[in-house]
Amino acid sequence: MDRLGQIVATLSTYGELLVSVLLAMVGGIVLILLLYRLVARMVTPGSRYARIIKVFFGAVYVMILVITALIAAEQVLDIATRRVAGLAMLAVVVGAVIVFFLLPFVPRLPFTLGDMVKIRDVLGTVDAITAYQVVIRTFDGQIVYFPTALLVTGPVINYSHTPHRRVELSLALSSESDIEQARQILLELMNNDHRTLADPAPAVYITGAGDGKVTLSAYSWVANSDWLATRDALYVAVVKAFADIDAVNLALPRVELVEDW
Repeated sequence: MDRLGQIVATLSTYGELLVSVLLAMVGGIVLILLLYRLVARMVTPGSRYARIIKVFFGAVYVMILVITALIAAEQVLDIATRRVAGLAMLAVVVGAVIVFFLLPFVPRLPFTLGDMVKIRDVLGTVDAITAYQVVIRTFDGQIVYFPTALLVTGPVINYSHTPHRRVELSLALSSESDIEQARQILLELMNNDHRTLADPAPAVYITGAGDGKVTLSAYSWVANSDWLATRDALYVAVVKAFADIDAVNLALPRVELVEDW
């Protein structure tokens, strides 16, 4: 009981200090995290500037921990920490420089939590990352587990790191259709969509002909977040536009019946 009373007395003595240190530590960490996310959005992922920003904010994060720990030690243990603080700051700076140059050589996964990725024909978002496995949640609610070692040796498509993405529409028209009119309609629909980027400009090409049909492929570029909604809206608009024009008809499946006499 005496021992417990001593612990309670000590905690009550330094309780205010501990609360202040914890608040300063948590507040600084949250502030650094918010600033990092804000700045990281302005930089292309994987570039040299992205690495600089990551190392810089990491160093600031460590400095906050070091400073709060030194303040707590000085108040509780009554130790002069000026010289130690200088050495600690120098160590953090030197460590940040070393990490900056070594970071490109450290193997790491090409995605983070929440990224939309495609791994071995599995499309979904990264739900968890551990030393042994990566958990992908598909858009139909399935949970897929990949061994982490497998991802280092195979291709991974990270859609979250792509600022712009190309929308592709593939349409099969009957060979009797007015191909040029269909091309103009497609270009007009893509240009009129407010999500379509002006550069690269939308384009339409003939990518196949034969078997009584002509295949048109229409391309436009949009922001990555608008890709699925834009493709859906364009397909709906194209079907409606072609339905009102007699000179343009979508190709229907053909079935040939052969009589065996």
